[in-house]
Amino acid sequence: MRSRRRRGAARARWTGAEYVHDEADRAREKARVSEDLGRAVYGRRRALGISQSELACRAGMSQPQVSRLELGGGMPTLAVLTRLARALDASFALTFDGGEPHLGFEPLTAPVLAEPSSRNLPRPGSGPARNGI
Repeated sequence: MRSRRRRGAARARWTGAEYVHDEADRAREKARVSEDLGRAVYGRRRALGISQSELACRAGMSQPQVSRLELGGGMPTLAVLTRLARALDASFALTFDGGEPHLGFEPLTAPVLAEPSSRNLPRPGSGPARNGI
């Protein structure tokens, strides 16, 4: 008798129209945002003409992680999104239009140049002679 009451209470809690729809709506929204992010990563990667392995190397990730991300398999942290944006030579934008999230990678207008390191620059007069070339 007691287990029947517990089942009845649990069923009432889970079948309450408001509760079930809220949970289902949240799950659908999360999946949609993950898929949108995956499409954005895939599209920008293809526009650059690089492989998943190359993107993974640039972003400090593994190729399976990139694949899972492109397939909508989760939401990365802000740190990972930052590395991805840098690896894709793009800025990451997340906007809310009427409550609907829109995200994407926008190509940078000017290439980001690494600051030259004084270790890598040849000292004047230390390089090979050019003989008029």
